[in-house]
Amino acid sequence: MTAVRKLDEDGQEATVDAIGGASAGALVSFFTSYALLEGLDAEALLHETWVERVSLPLLRSDDARALLSFDELRERVPVVLDADGPAKPGSDGLGWRQDRKIAMHIQLTGLRGMTYPIRGLRRDAPIAGSTYADWGRFELEPGGGLEQMLEPDGRSPLDFVLASAASPGGFAPQLLDRSADAGGYEGHGIQNFPESGHLWYTDGGLLGAQPLGRVISAGRAVHGRDEDSAGVHVLIDPRSENSKLDIWSDPDAEPSWQGGASRALAVLSEQSLFDDMRRIEKDNARIEWARRLADRLGDGLSDEGEKTLRDFLGDVERERKEMRADERAGGSDEPSTDDTAALLHRALCEIGGLTGKERISIDVISPLVLEDNADGDVGTLLAGEFMGDFGGFLSRELRASDFALGYESATEWLRQSLPVCEVDEELVASTVGFVESRRRYDPDEIKGDEKLSDLSLRDRLELVRLGAHLFRVLGSGALELRSRIPDSLGTAIENARERLPGRGR
Repeated sequence: MTAVRKLDEDGQEATVDAIGGASAGALVSFFTSYALLEGLDAEALLHETWVERVSLPLLRSDDARALLSFDELRERVPVVLDADGPAKPGSDGLGWRQDRKIAMHIQLTGLRGMTYPIRGLRRDAPIAGSTYADWGRFELEPGGGLEQMLEPDGRSPLDFVLASAASPGGFAPQLLDRSADAGGYEGHGIQNFPESGHLWYTDGGLLGAQPLGRVISAGRAVHGRDEDSAGVHVLIDPRSENSKLDIWSDPDAEPSWQGGASRALAVLSEQSLFDDMRRIEKDNARIEWARRLADRLGDGLSDEGEKTLRDFLGDVERERKEMRADERAGGSDEPSTDDTAALLHRALCEIGGLTGKERISIDVISPLVLEDNADGDVGTLLAGEFMGDFGGFLSRELRASDFALGYESATEWLRQSLPVCEVDEELVASTVGFVESRRRYDPDEIKGDEKLSDLSLRDRLELVRLGAHLFRVLGSGALELRSRIPDSLGTAIENARERLPGRGR
């Protein structure tokens, strides 16, 4: 965001149209969007929230319902976002504010599940499909202030972000009010939206339901298409799991249970993200093929062929209305009455699932750009990823290390990628230089590959307190289970008696 501000101030118009995220990425989306729209220092805000304030004591729950809680964090958010707070504009000229709205999409994992029809062999009896992937969608206005981020209660952007960040490894499920979205669910074919209008959610990062495509569509829906500008869609991938780790191909290795579980959880998000990128790459190629074929064949079609194309497109439109679609097709240029090539192109796009799509550019910001400094193992650069990614909550030093890693990764990406975006060479140099001048930590301060044994005594004591609370939570769960056993056992005995010969018949 520091680079966006610098580019715009130097005459290279640069804006952020859409931001989306899941789990911790949802929190980053929330704070970054607010900083951009309110003229706060985004780097200072993210450092304050992720390094200085988010700690284990802040998140530790006071009751036996869960290990961790967002209650205290929720109370502190307004203070951190205040215009006179830690990210207030400084004497260096900060205060630049984006004047275009931002679409923010937050990914969620629903615990109830909702059904929708899928056409099967018998069209009169469709298959009932189930989905647990869900999204919160918001359009944030420049200068909208805290109100648009924190209200209304139960369905504000902050509520959705905290629900997405509620990792089942530590947090209890979060309840959201979706009653205002009932019409949207119905429009997407959902058949069992709850009468209460409320749903319970957990970590949005558990499911990867084409996050890139969703965010790209969100930006287009808000601002439309601008033929005079070029856009790039950037994925922030802090984990950057290295698929070349030798331990997972070494027949003599003896991976532990913890190591296997950690690796399995780590690759889940990576798989879905890069599947999504691969799908977009294929769509880019198909879009080009469809246009080339339409241009070559369009002029050779007769009037009868044109009529056949129009009839076909009419049939497609009618049939689409009978089907569920996650994303409503739209945005395609309507062909003129005499443009046969455009009609053919539209028909090809309908068949190939390309209607409303256009070629897009994607890149990734990750520690992989620093891989040469990590001897091929990006994992050695990350400090707080142990304990299921909760390790950073134990120590400020670990959080600072990973913050520095992220800043260096973004700086190196700017150096490598801005020239590809056709930004002037001098502007690239000045932008990268400005970002480097605002570097908070020296690259040598990146610790990486930390373990529990490297923690200070104070941080270990916090871990002991968390362990004690874990026993409390588990004990409460066992008591709740035992309290249900007598009723269920009594019901089972009564049912058995009813089945005895001579009873109940």
